[in-house]
Order: sequence, then C-alpha cells, then structure tokens
Amino acid sequence: MHLINLVPAFNFLIHFKSIGFLVLIFATGLFSQNPIDKDFKCSFTRSVMKNMEHNSSVTYNQSLMDISYYKLDLFIDVEIETIAGSVTIKGIVGSLQPEFLEFDFSNQMTVDSIKLQQNVVSFEHENSLIKIASPDVIGQDGYEFEIEIFYNGNPTPTGFGSFNFDSHNNIPHVWTLSEPFGSRSWWPCKDDPADKADSVDIIVTMREDQIVVSNGLLVEETEVDNGLKRYFWKERYPITTYLVSITTYPYEMWTNEYVSVNGDTMPIVHYVYPDHYDIVFQNYQLTASMMSLFENRFGEYPFINEKYGHVEFGRGGGMEHQTISSMGGYSQWLIAHELGHQWWGNLVTCNSFEHIWLNEGFARFSEALWEEEHNGFDAYKSYWVNHAYYGPGTIYVENTSNVSEIFNLNLTYNKAGWVVHMLRGVMGDSSFFQTLKSYGSNDTLAYNSATTEDFKKVCEAESGLDLEDFFNQWIYGSYYPKYGVSWELNEDDELIVDIYQQQSWQYFNMPIPIHVITTQDTIKLVLENTSEYQQFNLGFFSNSVVDLKFDPDNWILKEVEYLSLPDIVPEQSDIILYPAYPNPFNSSTFISFYIPENLGQINSYIKVYDIKGKLIDDMSYSKSIPGLNKISWDSKNIASGIYFIQLNAGRYSYDQKVQLIK
Repeated sequence: MHLINLVPAFNFLIHFKSIGFLVLIFATGLFSQNPIDKDFKCSFTRSVMKNMEHNSSVTYNQSLMDISYYKLDLFIDVEIETIAGSVTIKGIVGSLQPEFLEFDFSNQMTVDSIKLQQNVVSFEHENSLIKIASPDVIGQDGYEFEIEIFYNGNPTPTGFGSFNFDSHNNIPHVWTLSEPFGSRSWWPCKDDPADKADSVDIIVTMREDQIVVSNGLLVEETEVDNGLKRYFWKERYPITTYLVSITTYPYEMWTNEYVSVNGDTMPIVHYVYPDHYDIVFQNYQLTASMMSLFENRFGEYPFINEKYGHVEFGRGGGMEHQTISSMGGYSQWLIAHELGHQWWGNLVTCNSFEHIWLNEGFARFSEALWEEEHNGFDAYKSYWVNHAYYGPGTIYVENTSNVSEIFNLNLTYNKAGWVVHMLRGVMGDSSFFQTLKSYGSNDTLAYNSATTEDFKKVCEAESGLDLEDFFNQWIYGSYYPKYGVSWELNEDDELIVDIYQQQSWQYFNMPIPIHVITTQDTIKLVLENTSEYQQFNLGFFSNSVVDLKFDPDNWILKEVEYLSLPDIVPEQSDIILYPAYPNPFNSSTFISFYIPENLGQINSYIKVYDIKGKLIDDMSYSKSIPGLNKISWDSKNIASGIYFIQLNAGRYSYDQKVQLIK
C-alpha cells in the first residue's frame, strides 16, 4: 500500500591515482574503548532473535497445513448489502498432523454447512475460527484435503476496509482491501501472508450493470437469469490471501499493450469511474514506461502471462492487489508505488508483517526510481530529502496486532525506503540491482515469502559484503548518525579528516562517500567509519584543497556538523572548544574540545554555572589527550534554565552558554 555508481567501499586502505595524486587512506581510532559497544552487541543479539520470531495469528494446527488452492464462488447483492456462496479450499497435511483443520473467518458471518472430502461434516465456529475435526488417516505420512465452506452475511469492514458496500455518484460500488488480516472478514481462509495458494479462482455473480474486476485473467463472462451476470477470474500464479481482490462498478475500461524485453506481450488494463477518465488518463498511460524501467532494474514483470492494471476504488491511496492495483488516486508516484509492489510484496511477500518493510520500503524506493528516470538524479536526491525521518522506532514491526504500527508512514515507508536507498549507496549500482534481480528470481523466495534475514543473505551473496551491522543498525536499531566532521592540511600537506559521531545512542558502522575539492579536480573517495571517533590521513596533496564535501549525494540518513578548525594551530598552541551538542537539550549534552599534539596529555576541568554565577556541577577529566575529547554532562537532577559551561585545560579557559529544557 499506500547516482550513479558510488565509488566502491574499501575496508581499510584506498589507493587513488588522479592527475598526479597518490592518496593513501588509513584510519586511527582516537579511543581504544567504545562505551556504546556493549549496548550495540546486545541489540545485535536481539535482532537475531527477532529474525527467528513469527508473530502472525496462525494457530498451531494451521501451521501444519499447506494451502494449495482457493475457489471463491459468491453472489453479491448490492441492494441488501450481503454476500452468499462458498469457498473451496485444497491443501496438504504432512506427517505431523493437526487435531483440527482450522480456518480464519469472522464470527459476524454465518457458516451454513461444510463438506470435507465431499461429505457434510460438523464444525465449530468460535472466536473467528472455523474448526473441523481432521479425517482419520492413521498409518499415513500425510494427506491432501478438500473442504467446501458454504456461508452468507454482511461483512463488517475491518482494518482499511476489508469488504465494502460503497457508492460513487449514487451508483452501487463494491471494493475490498484486506491487508493485513482482513480477508477473514469476508471469506474463510488461512489468513497468513507466508502461505500462498498456488492458484485462486474468483467467481462472482451480481446484477448485470456492474463490471466485476479481480486478479489474474477473465476466463468467462456469462449472462444468467433475472438480470444477473457471472464473472470468472482465474489467478494462476501463487498468491497470498490479502492480495485477493474483488471490485465492482459500471467502469469505463481501456487497454494498453506492454512488450517485455523478451518480446512477450501483455495487456495493461485500466478500469476507471467514467467521470474520472479525463483526469486519470495521462498518468495511467505512463504505466508501460514504468514497467519497462522496473523490468530493467528488477527483472521481468512477475505476472507476464496474465495482466497488469488499475481499478478505481473508494479509498484514498492505493492497494497492490496482484495483477490489478486498486487506486484511490492517480499521481505518478502512486502508480509507481503500486506497480513496484508487484515485485516487492506480490512476487516476494513479507513472511510476516514484522517484515512489512520488505514490501513498503521497496515500493517507496520504486517511486524514487521513477523520479530519477523521469526527472534526473537531482530529483532522486530531492525525493529522499523530502521523505527523511529522524525520529525513534524500529523498522522491524514489534507489535503486529496494531495496524497503525504495521503501516507507520515514517518507519515502514519513509525510513524503510531510505534503507533501500542506502543499500544502493553501500553496494553500488551494478551489485545492488543485480541483487534485486537475484532476490526476485531466488528459487525459494520467488512467488513465496521472505524475512529480513532472507533478503540480507541475498545481498551478501551478491555483493560479498558483510552487512550484519548495516541491517542491525537500520532495521532493528533506532535513529541515525549525527556526524561531526573537520579537516585540515597539516604542515606536510597531508589531508587529515576527523569524524566523530555525536549521537547519544548506538554508533553506526558505515562507508561514507567524500569529495575532496582541489584547485584542479574533485576526488571521490569512500571512508570506512567504524567507530565513534576516527581520524583519516588521506595522504599528500600537491594542489591546495579548497573544500571537503561529506556524503554530498546524500546516501546516508544523517545530520552533519562541519567543525571548522580555524587556521589552527600554525603554532600548535591553542585548544579549541566546540559548541555543546545538542543545544538546547533535555537530558544530557556533549562538550567536545580539541587538544593539539604539542600540548600532550593534560588535565582538564569542566564547571557548570547557572545564570547568576552559582556553581552547579564540577567535573574533572584528568586524562585529556591530543586530538578530540568528548564529555557528557548528565543533567537529570538539574532544573530547566540557562547555564554556562566553562572548560579549563592547562592554562586555557573557555565559556559556553547552553539551554536545558525539560
């Protein structure tokens, strides 16, 4: 629902030759111990455990069933707003056999009768679960089953709508949107994204003025008695329950043809409200161009033997129903988003909604990819600036019982999209897009489901990179890095770059692109930042360095503060106090200062005064060392107000004003 190849990352040493330059990069950690390491490793342990969890609503008995086929045969009465009919379910049970065959189905609906292997059987229907005693198959390793459930009722909308009797221009209009767990509100099923049926038949009978649109191909359209018509749609590709869709209205329809790289042709079919035709036509006509782009980047359209299309429905935004996206808008970005889902969400579906970012983050990325194709790389960069999120929370969804947490705009969509964008930066275009093609064609994942760990393994196999830290930081961790950056040419004309991470949470292990701007050229490098404090010697520069740009193409979700070292130290005789960060603050603030090499290790003291000059706190820091030093002032027992921080180091003294807000 609703660029550029990056210079390859190097682990330790970069050799770069350009117009007579030889640049050697090496890293030196300024501190031997990292106070955040312990929490960081604990977070990693938690992430491994999370990858093994599956918090869907599947019961134990359901976990022993593998569904292979559904047939929905329904009569929809728009006058009294009811549905009636049957669902046929075929599946397999292995050697470990359930006590009951169980199916999700709302208690608001009425089950009339059930047949198992063609015989009428008794059943229970409680707590939105149908329970049927398993057949007696003693001595067998497993069995296939076929169940037919007859039912009727007025579906109660849940989540984002599930099943809706609606209207447009006072004409009856039916539409469904079942993600995440809404299918059970209108048809009996094993409502689990990880268990895809191999195929689904959707047969709908209703009054003849309504056009019924669904998944796959329309194989039969039949006039029946009493002004009714029957539509028979067949989805021949594996499909999960929440992607099964029924939409009806007296639509206006037109078709485009798509020709794949391999020469396969396929219809792109648009069903629109007649009064919307003129406003949606132009953007819908771009669908084939988007499909060509995504085929080039992701691999062939996954349902090439059927169709793709759009059908308007009565909800804002859109829903990526397999082969036929339901649309409540017509912007290019919405079209690209739902089309991208046909690969990421439909071809490969999140194994459980804890991993929904594998659907929505990739669809968000698809929007940006179209922006780049249509308007250029600068527009692509601007897209990500406009969709940045810097707040708390993990992309991994910890509470799937809350729909708003599953579909959190900032985390599931925006930050998740940033993760895909950052992977592109870390891996480089060639490796990244080959990874996506491999992910979508993987023997065990294609037309199946995946976890975050599954995707990570594909990324690592294709790129040869160790991405454990990346996924731990960005999927299971919170926030983002706040970088402080300074640079200088030393007396030997060596370019020295200092990077330290100023955030109070975990540090981020990331390759960081930098551009060194000289009087003659721009030199592009990647620095492997692996600790809170790190210094890089970029080697000798015979031409003067004019500027240094830190991640200029914005491949990392971050904040950057350039800490200029004012003509420092031609004499190497002064200490520099950086601005406290953050300021204002509400719990603790960091005081950072620079000690030049010639002073060696000195004693330093920090005193905090209130606005009246009263001493509030006194901290000693007796082992200040050459380079950057960082002290945290914990203000948990201090009242809000304006305070003055005074640094005394050797014979130098500095004052700085900070504001505490609680």
